[in-house]
Order: sequence, then C-alpha cells, then structure tokens
Amino acid sequence: MARGVGKMNMRDRIMSAMKMAMKDKDKLRVSTLRLVNAAIKEREIALRSNEDAGEIDASEILQILSKMVKQREESAKAYEDAGREDLSTRERSEIKVCLLYTSPSPRDRQKS
Repeated sequence: MARGVGKMNMRDRIMSAMKMAMKDKDKLRVSTLRLVNAAIKEREIALRSNEDAGEIDASEILQILSKMVKQREESAKAYEDAGREDLSTRERSEIKVCLLYTSPSPRDRQKS
C-alpha cells in the first residue's frame, strides 16, 4: 500500500467520530479520540524529523492504536491493584473506544 493512501480513510473515520462525539457531548469519546489524533500527529512529526514523508498510513495508525490499548490495559491493571476501580473503569472505557478503530473499514480493506 502506498504511504498515505489508507491514512485518509482511517483518519477521516477518527475525525468524523470525534465530531459526532462532540455533538453528542460524549466527553470520554472526545478525549480518547483527541489522544489518538495527538499520537498520530506526534508520529508524523517524528517521521518528518527523520526526513521521511511525514505521513503515515492506516497500518501505522493501527500500530498506534494497538500501543494505546496496551498502555491502557497496563494502567487499568495497576489501578485495580491499587484499589482505584474508578480509574480502572475509565481506562477500560478508553480501550473500548480505541478498539472501535482497530479493524479497518470496508473502504480501507478495498484499498489494500
């Protein structure tokens, strides 16, 4: 897959979902999707500093999401061990939001 081809569909899905979450006043989804967008932008900046194209494709976005899920799983476990069920529940809710975007949309699969 060419760099950036699948990125627009995946990024568009995330941005569209963030706009809908804002309209729905769903603070958890908004904050989680903002974190996802920030991680994507951070990765693009890192690529630019390495003199790469500075754009990432859908597979790289999926890697970012997988990393975020893993971090949240570790945090949720740590919070549970510390007896902070409220924070653990929030982390698990963020995991659910991230997992919504880990399977490519039908349009992304057609571009592969």
